[in-house]
Amino acid sequence: MKKWMPTIITAALLAGVVSTGSTIQAKAALSSREQVYINGAFQEDARIQNGRALVPLRSLNDSDELTYNYDAKTHEVTVRSKDGGKVIKLKAGSKTALVNGKSVKLNQSIVNHKGRTYVPLRFVSEALGGIAYYNAKDNRAIVRTPAGQAEYETLMKGDLTAARNVAINLQRAYDPGLWYPQGYGYYTYIVFPEGQALQFSRKHRSLTDYLKVNRDGLLEVVYEENDIGGTKPKTRGIKPKREGSFVYFYYDLMGGGLDYGKGKFNSEETKLGFIEDSNDPGNKYPRAVPVEGEVRTD
Repeated sequence: MKKWMPTIITAALLAGVVSTGSTIQAKAALSSREQVYINGAFQEDARIQNGRALVPLRSLNDSDELTYNYDAKTHEVTVRSKDGGKVIKLKAGSKTALVNGKSVKLNQSIVNHKGRTYVPLRFVSEALGGIAYYNAKDNRAIVRTPAGQAEYETLMKGDLTAARNVAINLQRAYDPGLWYPQGYGYYTYIVFPEGQALQFSRKHRSLTDYLKVNRDGLLEVVYEENDIGGTKPKTRGIKPKREGSFVYFYYDLMGGGLDYGKGKFNSEETKLGFIEDSNDPGNKYPRAVPVEGEVRTD
């Protein structure tokens, strides 16, 4: 798989980190220009210096693949793969990293800022086994750890129920105009078009979001409706036209479980089942469950 887009802007953004003593620009500067996402989550702590991006090493957390240790005396970070096949050593102020005992040169030194070790995005791909590329159209650097890449592949073309659960647990893509739920409420109501995992609506408290997963695996808000009282809900965006059949998942914390069913848009829905919390330990809620006879179509 190609890990790098052959463009000048890719090289500029992903090439290095700031040197010790350099001024690190505030996250506001990042969000107004390029954005950095790791495993679908916007990185508020990512920094840009002279067109180059760096991220805190801990933001690359991949509990299935990697462990991290920090030596306060030497200020050295050691990253180990779970299978023991890779050991990486990083030290603030150094222009090299050690990967299995071999030196890997960096354009600029690794930096420690407010107790965090920052590394260049290129290092993510070359040393940690991740995926990193730049979406020039949307000014986004996209990074995935090995586990994040596996989830992305499930999301885009895997099992329908598993893909829906990846989508449900994604953070919304960064947008300074995003609305947030208000008031009280203990339920979440999620609706997917039948056979689909890459678009859905979600209602929680006052807010209903219409969401779509883009090609980078980010969860974009295309329409919002906020019913905070009054005669008419506030709206933002263009409401998608929805036709045909849907499936729903309704989780009520106070009700102690998950209702699920199906129906047709602008018509009644039919409940197919209920899963009680106590009979379903270890699972996150809200979540999707298999619906008999449904086949993925997106």
